[in-house]
Amino acid sequence: MDNEFVHEFNSLLAGERSCVETYDLALGKAKQADVLETLTYCRNNHMARVALLTSHVLSCGGTPNESTGIWGGFEKFVQDSAATERDGIAMLEQAEAERLVNYESQSVLVVGPVRECIESELLPAQHETHLSLSTLLKNLPETQAAQMKAAT
Repeated sequence: MDNEFVHEFNSLLAGERSCVETYDLALGKAKQADVLETLTYCRNNHMARVALLTSHVLSCGGTPNESTGIWGGFEKFVQDSAATERDGIAMLEQAEAERLVNYESQSVLVVGPVRECIESELLPAQHETHLSLSTLLKNLPETQAAQMKAAT
């Protein structure tokens, strides 16, 4: 049974590592102070989840996965395609919303310590990062092109 838990925790760990890489990319492009502050907060939140999941893998007798899996490359591609800072934030917010839905659905599919971790630690943290990005996105001004399109 422990091997099943190690596999599940490592799968979650790969996703969180991918998030950290994506935030690193976004932080490299961010210009505005409020954007930098929110992205740093979210990155650190995901880093804390990496540490938490690493600890769970080790406590189950496993070896923590160092890879981001296929999502690392995909998220890099998506983040690199953002035309503006606002577009990049919108993509991150959507990814955070999807991760929230995934954690909610995974929590009913797994058992034992993995379910407990998702429900008591990952989901609350995911709600925080999603809310932070949603709030930031709501407060960022739309691009001039989008404003002109809305006016017509």
